[in-house]
Amino acid sequence: MIDTSPYLHCECLRMANGHDVCQGELTLQEKGKKVTLSLRANEEAKAVVLDGCVFRDNDLKCDALFLFKSYNRKVAALVELKGAGYISHAYEQLAYTRYNRSEYRHLKQNLDQSGPGQLKEMAFIVTNGMLSKPEREKLEDRYGLRVNEVLKSEPTSKIPDLRVYF
Repeated sequence: MIDTSPYLHCECLRMANGHDVCQGELTLQEKGKKVTLSLRANEEAKAVVLDGCVFRDNDLKCDALFLFKSYNRKVAALVELKGAGYISHAYEQLAYTRYNRSEYRHLKQNLDQSGPGQLKEMAFIVTNGMLSKPEREKLEDRYGLRVNEVLKSEPTSKIPDLRVYF
């Protein structure tokens, strides 16, 4: 079982979500940018709203966190849903959350202690813009953060599924 205490109230729910970014239990949406996480047998996951729930201050933060667990794998995946013109700011938000937020470290530690397997940290940007490889590398070097994927999300396209990256 994935323990999100003391942030149970920040989990996305299947129905009756109190968080605008939650579009179901494992689907996030903001300003037309969407991402989801599908599960296979014997896997579990939770989506936790960071911006406006776990983090209620004015410091940098990313939008959400997927916590994923299977028999021998655990993944903490930070997610930032971002407009095309602000992708560099997304790197800054993801890096600040990973390296400076004790609440994130607490949730990650809870996941790590939930069973066997090595914990893997990942970061994703969901946007309708794109970066060239040199621009991406420059941002990764500046913020000390490897973004696993910059996912293209348009209202008319299929919702990106993070499962393929886990």
